[in-house]
Amino acid sequence: MKIVYVRSYFSSFKTFYDYVEEAFERAGHKVYPFDYRSYKIPSLIRERSTYLQNVSVTKINKDFIKFVDEIKPDLLFFSHGFTILYPTIVKLKKKHKCIAANWLCDYPRDFEIAHEYAPLFDYFFVSSTDALKRLRLAGHKNIYYILFACDPNYQKPLELSTADKQKYSSDICFVGSMYPGRVRMFEKISDFDISIWGPRWEDITKGSALKALVRGSSLDTEEWVKAFSGAKIVLNNISSFAPYVDNMMNTRIFEILACNAFQLVDTRDDILMHFTSGSELVCYSSIEELRKLLNYYLYHKDEAREIAANGYKKVIYSHTYDHRIKEIQEIINRPLT
Repeated sequence: MKIVYVRSYFSSFKTFYDYVEEAFERAGHKVYPFDYRSYKIPSLIRERSTYLQNVSVTKINKDFIKFVDEIKPDLLFFSHGFTILYPTIVKLKKKHKCIAANWLCDYPRDFEIAHEYAPLFDYFFVSSTDALKRLRLAGHKNIYYILFACDPNYQKPLELSTADKQKYSSDICFVGSMYPGRVRMFEKISDFDISIWGPRWEDITKGSALKALVRGSSLDTEEWVKAFSGAKIVLNNISSFAPYVDNMMNTRIFEILACNAFQLVDTRDDILMHFTSGSELVCYSSIEELRKLLNYYLYHKDEAREIAANGYKKVIYSHTYDHRIKEIQEIINRPLT
């Protein structure tokens, strides 16, 4: 199958977009990527002018139409891609008689635009039960629930060198962006040996106890896999990520487990639908509970290793991007109702 994959190249590191593209290719499809953020005018200039923003989006759509006309795909597959305008999608679907699908991986921040765009697609995939429920209650019948996953080609257990152990070893590791909610959480557990890595942590207040815990800024995939491998506990925090986050799991759930690392994560119903807390990972519901669990598992290392091993087996057998592409294909191959 020929697939035009509408994706972003916003990062120099491997991301969700790369994992999906490569999984499609492993499944035997020919993939033609198109960057829906391929603006010719820098964002600092565009943001000051509605006219320049419109000119940029118009150019992207013209380029996309030409691209699709040359490929003549069987499937238009989007991950977001909301610079591609409504009339463009309608025109191309009609002209090439191709299937159109979208995997919205940033719900619920994009709910309103998802609500507007969902009818354009034959299949609209979301990664939280809240998104599934909300969009179906809004009247959309083409909404499907598809989990995030891991890519064992990149996220995998590692034996660290002596130099890497010096750089990455810690009791507790966290990799992720700085948000005010996360700052408040970490300030309440700052007496533990924690290594914090990620964007914007250098911006925290000078007098903050967290300054001493920040080990560095953004890590590429190979580096954060080493950080996970060097930690006794990998902390995953979803609820303090941003005010719009709902019940959705993040990609880190699967990526941490794929590294055979012990994971502590804040409780979400979607997590408990697919993983057993205390057996494959461990969930916490409050700072008080988190502190108790940190103390417990730092001193019960064998138990933590057993839980990590169970989680690793679970994601490798059920939650890779190869599994997700197979699920997407099975849904697309069903007769539309």
